Amino acid sequence: MARASLRKIVLASAVAGAIAVMSLGTLGCAPRATNLSDSGEDQQTEADTAAMTGDFTFSADADCTTCHSTEGDSLSDATMPAANHATQECTTCHSDIDGLANAHDGVQFGDKTPKRLKTTAVDTAACFSSSCHGSQEDLAAKTESCAILTDANGTVVNPHALPENDDHTSVDCGSCHSMHSDDAVEATAKKACKGCHHMDVYECNTCHE
Repeated sequence: MARASLRKIVLASAVAGAIAVMSLGTLGCAPRATNLSDSGEDQQTEADTAAMTGDFTFSADADCTTCHSTEGDSLSDATMPAANHATQECTTCHSDIDGLANAHDGVQFGDKTPKRLKTTAVDTAACFSSSCHGSQEDLAAKTESCAILTDANGTVVNPHALPENDDHTSVDCGSCHSMHSDDAVEATAKKACKGCHHMDVYECNTCHE
């Protein structure tokens, strides 16, 4: 009888131990309670994505970087000229509010953003305010000895004192200065000139007779 009782006790203990082990395994595989510190970022991303669907309505105080992330990133990138304007609102330079509203007409979140301005432009007057770059004459004086614009014949032109003619009236600050890109102004300015002076000769009436 004693042996039978002992055998029952041992067997009961073994069963209890097995149940305990199985319980621990089940707990280890069970889904854990959601930790907000772990999933908060994902939840925020999903919420943002859900909110940013459908049509976009432009307003002057909209957060442009929501869609124009490349331009937004350039504001904190010291290799890009836009970083020097990081304290400015986008509409300080992009002040054509009506043009921007028309450009965004029919735009939806998720649409591909253009790399260049097509239907609106930066007003050069914004660059020549008293708190920014002064006057055209001020800039011309600063770049009087600049040789960036040197053509194939060695002719040097001050980039801020271009000869006055009808063709140059369309040249503005953005023609040479790519604010949201790390392209060197030496390259972008020369490229702007070659749009017309395609033979890299600045003297007029030397290409087409």
